[in-house]
Amino acid sequence: MNKIRVLILDDHTILRQSVATVLNAEADMQTLHCGSVGEALLIVGSGLTDVVLLDVDLGDERGSEFLDLARRNGFEGPVLVLTAGVSEAEKELLTGLGISGILLKDESIETLADEIRKSIGAPAPAIPVAPSPAVPSPKLFSPRESQVLRLVIQGLANKEIAVIMNASEPVVKAILQQLFRKTSTHSRSQLVCVALEHFRDQL
Repeated sequence: MNKIRVLILDDHTILRQSVATVLNAEADMQTLHCGSVGEALLIVGSGLTDVVLLDVDLGDERGSEFLDLARRNGFEGPVLVLTAGVSEAEKELLTGLGISGILLKDESIETLADEIRKSIGAPAPAIPVAPSPAVPSPKLFSPRESQVLRLVIQGLANKEIAVIMNASEPVVKAILQQLFRKTSTHSRSQLVCVALEHFRDQL
């Protein structure tokens, strides 16, 4: 099977590593990721990219800068914007530069993978028939713990998570400590990796 080569351009290291991990688990995908326009242009210029997942806000740079330069340099592949939000003005600018679609960072990984396939007209890989029904793993996390975990995977800070959950930062910190304990991890990056590898069905 020829795998779909996906470049993830996002300035949040944990987020792009997390997206890369879950997409690499798809049978028909492989990823590269970077955090700057310059790095991304080198990668697409080397011919190693079929689809780009592009964040709008890259710190000191903008996703539109990459898209403009990539098109000028001959990259014709689909570009999907993966963002927490985008203004109407920037949406119009990106559309004019030829994006294939806009996805929010709270979309499911299944939706993201499907949109990547659709952007290049690739079918979903066949799912092997299991010899017997899979037994669901017991729920390890409470609904609030799962919510915090999803937001951590999206790269949000405790203050941002507290606003979304309408809770205080100490409450968010306490839930994080519970997540660390339950997963035997000691940092946010370890927590994200373990959750995506072992508990995707509970996110």
